[in-house]
Amino acid sequence: MERFEYSTPTMGTILKFVVIAPTQTIAERWIDVGLSEIERLIPIFNNYSPASEISKLNARCGTRTEISADLYRAIEHSRRWHALSSGVFDITCGALFELWKQARGNRRLPAQAERKEALERSGWNHVECTAMQDPEAPVERYFLTVHRHGLVLDLSGIATGYIIDSLTDRMILAGCKAFLIDIGGDIRLGQAPLGKEGWRVQVAGLEKTDPAIMELSLANCSLTTSGDRNQSLVLDGVTYSHLIDPRTGEPLTNHQSCTAIASTAIDADAAATALSVLGRAASSQRFETLPIDQAVLLYCDATSDPGQRSSIRFSRLLTEK
Repeated sequence: MERFEYSTPTMGTILKFVVIAPTQTIAERWIDVGLSEIERLIPIFNNYSPASEISKLNARCGTRTEISADLYRAIEHSRRWHALSSGVFDITCGALFELWKQARGNRRLPAQAERKEALERSGWNHVECTAMQDPEAPVERYFLTVHRHGLVLDLSGIATGYIIDSLTDRMILAGCKAFLIDIGGDIRLGQAPLGKEGWRVQVAGLEKTDPAIMELSLANCSLTTSGDRNQSLVLDGVTYSHLIDPRTGEPLTNHQSCTAIASTAIDADAAATALSVLGRAASSQRFETLPIDQAVLLYCDATSDPGQRSSIRFSRLLTEK
């Protein structure tokens, strides 16, 4: 068995495949399966394309719209995480997320009236998502209606995880067992390479210049890190994260990082965001209720000594640097 790697740009970042296969031909076949699946899903979830399914849906406020099974499942996963996270994981806050994204680009804080108005254009109570059996075929059909003008669904906190799970599931069905799939730092791992305990994965520090603070040996799980090291706005000495608290409409200002490991990429993706927004104390209280019982959650506190970390739970083999 040999190691084969392939990387390609996708969704504004880099998609990386590492597969363990008996021959290059078989490795390429498995990678092609993954590439075909991501090419199928990008037109559904790409927020930046007006032709994508999610963009068209957001443009049809007030209209009952039939949606794909993939979009329905991603939305229902998001609804599930909204409940699990006490409301801090909220895809209905797209208008609020866009407001603060523009603020980072303009380097100007939005006015209080703008924040209030964007926050009011959110809420699951304005979203009706249903599944029904097609009387003429043995399949379900899915429909969604947004009843609040200006409400925007933003799946960026969960879409990458959904895509990774879907493409790796297809690769597993094709026979690929030992693999590492990485889309911009969202990672899913298959079986460990032959003779290894697991795949070696590093957990980044708070700053881009910081060395890795921990090295993990993992297999058959997913890992996502969420923090403000790559997306933030600094004004008057205050760091405003790209992560927004839907309860207040304000970005996080406590410099931190959360690394979540779960059995699926979609849960790791959502958990990293949700636990970051909840904060350390609330995360400690909520952790046991979340579907990430085989996980490592790590918070780094910028006010502590360099390299110091505070962990919520360890449940896999860790090798500390």
